[in-house]
Formats: sequence, structure tokens, C-alpha cells
Amino acid sequence: MIKLKKAAALALCLCLITGTAVQAKAVSAGETDYSAVFDAEYYYRTYPDVQKAVGHDADKLLNHFLTSGMKEGRTAKPDFDVHAYMKNNLDLLVVYGVKDLSKYYYHYMESGAKEGRIATSVKAADNTDEIASFSTNYNAAEDRAVNVELASARIDGIVVQPGESFSFSDSIMSRTLENGYVVAPSFASGRVVSSIGGGICQVSSTLYVTMLLSSIPATERYAHSLEVDYVPKGLDSAIVEGVKDLRFRNPYDYPVCIHSSAKDGTLTVSISKAEAIPEGMVLIERR
Repeated sequence: MIKLKKAAALALCLCLITGTAVQAKAVSAGETDYSAVFDAEYYYRTYPDVQKAVGHDADKLLNHFLTSGMKEGRTAKPDFDVHAYMKNNLDLLVVYGVKDLSKYYYHYMESGAKEGRIATSVKAADNTDEIASFSTNYNAAEDRAVNVELASARIDGIVVQPGESFSFSDSIMSRTLENGYVVAPSFASGRVVSSIGGGICQVSSTLYVTMLLSSIPATERYAHSLEVDYVPKGLDSAIVEGVKDLRFRNPYDYPVCIHSSAKDGTLTVSISKAEAIPEGMVLIERR
């Protein structure tokens, strides 16, 4: 009986040692420790496609995460969401962009965690299809508010199919008095001037940040000649009709919908997954 207990204890000890070794191996590659952003069991449970492709092997799961998961922006640990990290740390968005999301994981591992940077967020339960959103503030009493609210309304509800392109300038219509725009301050060659449609760039800039947070790179985008105060430096998007535009191509394999609301001094733009358009249905892309 004593020998049996000793054998059982030894077996348990070996299991614990083996399990620890697998876990240690599963969060390290070479001299790099990925435990701040990766947990093999969580990664396995979260993604059915990974389960099917890789199986329940810690080393293979880590390899999948390093070769594919990071680039795709997958969450491999409950306390690190790369999209939340991007939104909570816009200074990094200017530096790293959206072409290689793995840079955000490495930043958090190397310095972000030590700096106490926020890497999680709470997504509303009734908006599970939302990819990302961003808000800016404007003075509702100023003339430019008319242009902000009008441009916002004109991009609201636009659906962009997979592989198709979106043009901000085309979507908001020509900036004329007949189209409802008013004269308001704007920038021209590094000077503040007055022009019809002044203020629309706040909408394009808010959309641009939302695009980046959605991992949608711009195919066309320009910075202003002067610094703006409604988005962080480097995240603005200047619009000049016929000259400068904000464009993107939908990189996803599903349609995306732009939602925009401007009311009482708050402009919010979000991008969400849209339902596929039934065959034969005519899609109207401008409200």
C-alpha cells in the first residue's frame, strides 16, 4: 500500500513537471517570452479554426500565433486585446500603423505592460458586429457644426463590399451652398481661411482613426497643412475637393458598414460587419 502511494505521488509529480515544461515551452520561442500576450489553452478555446488546423499542442499553437495570429490581430490572452491596445494608445497608432499588428504585441511585451498601458476594453453586448469606433468633439454652436453634422449624415449607413473602394469626398457630395454646406473656417496653404464646407475634415479624420482601429489602411490620405485639435497629431485626414481625398478598399471577405452620428457636440464614427447583400438587390451606398 505504501509503495502504491509512493508510485502515485511520483506519477503526479512527473505530470506536474511535464505540464510545467510544456507550458513554459509554449510561451517562449528562443529567448523571447510571450506569456504577456499568449496563453495556449485560451488561444485553443477561443478559435475553432485553430483547433481544427493545429490541434491541442501548445508548441504548435504558439507557432500559429506567431506566424498568423498576431498579423490577424487575434486575442491569445484575456487581458490583452490588440485592437483595444491600439484604441487606448493612439500615439502607437501613428508610429506602427495597421500593416503589421504584431508590432503592438511586441511593444506591450517589451514596455507597454511595465508602463501600465491599457490593453483591454468592454464591447457592448448589443453591438457584437462592431469592428471599431472613435469619437471626437466639436462646438455645436459654431457654423462649422452644420458641415460636420451634414457630412456625418451623408456617410452614415454606407456599405462597402469586399474588395470595393470607398471615397469620402464622393460620399459627402460637392461642397456647395445648394448641397447644404455653409461657409466656415478651413486651412489653405498653412493659413486659416473661410470656405464652403469648412469642418468636414473633422469627419474624415474621425473616420480615418476608425479605419485604422479596424485594421483598414487608407489607399489615399493627406495630412493638413496646420495641426488640428480634434484628433492626435498624425491621425488627421485633409479633404480638398478634386485634389485630396480619403479612400480605402475593404480588405475583409465580408461587407462593412460605416455608421456616423454627430449630435450635441459629439461625433462618433464606427465600422461594423454588415450582412451580405442578397443577389439581385440594388445597393444604394449614399444616404
